[in-house]
Amino acid sequence: MKTYKLNLLTICTVVLLFIACKKDKTERQALPEGSVTFDVPASTDVVARDLDIRKVSVVSVEMKAALQGNASSDVHYVTFAPDTAKIAEYRLKYGNSALLLPTKSYLFYKTTVAIAAGTNISEAAILNLGFQTTLQPFSTYVLPLTITSVDGVVQDPKTRKVIYYVFNTKEPRYVSHAGFTPTATASSTLGANTASRAIDANTGTTFWASSNTVPLPQFLTIDYSRNVTFTGLDYFFPTGLTPANGAQTTSAKVETSVDNVTWTDKGTFAIDVNNSARTHTINFPSPTTARYVRFTVLAANPYVASATITYHIGFVGGILLLN
Repeated sequence: MKTYKLNLLTICTVVLLFIACKKDKTERQALPEGSVTFDVPASTDVVARDLDIRKVSVVSVEMKAALQGNASSDVHYVTFAPDTAKIAEYRLKYGNSALLLPTKSYLFYKTTVAIAAGTNISEAAILNLGFQTTLQPFSTYVLPLTITSVDGVVQDPKTRKVIYYVFNTKEPRYVSHAGFTPTATASSTLGANTASRAIDANTGTTFWASSNTVPLPQFLTIDYSRNVTFTGLDYFFPTGLTPANGAQTTSAKVETSVDNVTWTDKGTFAIDVNNSARTHTINFPSPTTARYVRFTVLAANPYVASATITYHIGFVGGILLLN
């Protein structure tokens, strides 16, 4: 008898839970289309901010959904997504010079968020920005965003609210060469890998190499043809050389000059190019102004020419001055 009562109680419990779940599912408050929008002032459709493109860093942008009117008694789920076709409408309203934010420059970490029962503001959706240094300076980039669905119900693309997230870029990471052409000389050269290859447009893929018959240190001198102000530099190691090849620069000295006669020592720096970009950033304590920059490779790992032959060579795939 005890077993019978226990089984009956179990069956009743399961049935009641099933009925409760079914009731909760079938009685969710249905929201009219348009009743959920962005948590921004109704008078605007633009959210703007400045974007620093001088360095690569993860920048997070948050957005929230707002339920119009009173708080709901149910939880509701809202999904955000880009609508890149809306860039045409933005240009008509705000200017044809606006650029669509490239796909590689952003990634949604969280696209679907909840408006909890008893509230009318959602948790934050998160858009992460990256690859800033690939963006053009002094430009306006736009990413149109919409609420594409509420509780799984697709919102009408023709009538749903669009908010334009606008990113205004300022000065670039590197000093521009517009209007002048740098030239370069070197203390020695290996074959066709002349000094000019360290400052051409193919940063990292072409390079200057010092002679394999002259010991380090060896240096590269760049003439920018006018005085420029900069805060440091990025040194690029040739991307075609693998760690097995060796030759990685491990120590370097940087000097500057306004006349190619009197030189100012900006410091000796430990160099590490064992990263995916094969670069090393050197920051100065304060901005400096100069026409000439001399980069001296003081020490480098041996360059493996064969199983029995190694050389100590200086390589520079590129020098770019930092704003």
